[in-house]
Amino acid sequence: MRRLRLIHRQRPIDLVEAAEIRADGFFISFMPGRPKLVTRLHTAQIFVDHLNRMQIQRTRRWDYWLEKKSILRANLITAPSQAVIDLTRTWIPLRNTRTKVIPNTVNERRFRPANVDRRNSVLYIGRLEWNKGMETIAQAMPMVLKRFPSAQFQFVGSDGIDRDGKKWSDNFLNAVDPTQREQLRFEQKSRDALVQAYQEAAVCILPSVWENSPYALLEAMACGTPVIATGAGGVPEIIEDGVNGFMLQAGDAEALADRITALLENPQLRIVMGHNARRRIQERFSVERVLPKMIAAYEAAIRGTEARSVSSDEILLSCRPQ
Repeated sequence: MRRLRLIHRQRPIDLVEAAEIRADGFFISFMPGRPKLVTRLHTAQIFVDHLNRMQIQRTRRWDYWLEKKSILRANLITAPSQAVIDLTRTWIPLRNTRTKVIPNTVNERRFRPANVDRRNSVLYIGRLEWNKGMETIAQAMPMVLKRFPSAQFQFVGSDGIDRDGKKWSDNFLNAVDPTQREQLRFEQKSRDALVQAYQEAAVCILPSVWENSPYALLEAMACGTPVIATGAGGVPEIIEDGVNGFMLQAGDAEALADRITALLENPQLRIVMGHNARRRIQERFSVERVLPKMIAAYEAAIRGTEARSVSSDEILLSCRPQ
């Protein structure tokens, strides 16, 4: 906040956007001249904790209160999906006039298909945590490997622990036959290497209990990679079931294995779904589609103040602590 105040004195800030999670925008209302606050819903901590079945500690309630205030004090609330707005309304009353859906965007020039042979690789991108469907993946892997023995599973992201204190990576290794453990890989990748992982995978999976608008799906689809995800949260606002990917019920390991196997066994289906996925991104989630909606929302939040006319270049400046 001290850094933000210094920037504000040097050049007055018209608008600040911050996520509700961690309540980064809480103190904006105390700044001199009070810049307009746009709070973007990512999925508040109270829901994240509930979805991960975490035991709530006393200090956590303070975090929840701060996040709630960062939402209630906002001049405008944006969200990448209608689903997360509806979820937040179960906690806080939100007026329709103060909320707007602006999809997450993906740079489809960077995340794009490549002229490479796709491997029999099932890709998962993200943290290994219960909410992301780890139990479902662990149950589905042996079924996939039985039907398609050459399948590989690639996990890119930080490891986590289950409710018994065991690493999810160890749970996955123990779920498959010892002779097949080399077909499971656990990695961390740079952004550039991540693009290549999407481009080479046969399918990207995300069987989460809940998702807002996951970048893993958007980036995979932009790379022409079919996706399989649970139809929870904002996922149905991204995937057209059977067209550019598959949706299934949370916790349905057999359905997950069936969909993975269907894509591994049918290269033509992968190609068709991949083309459809890429088209979906271009039509709805590309920078060219989303940017005008974002700028219009910012201008609407600023309108009525004494602020100067704001250009799109100025709006999109990002201030980061040094």
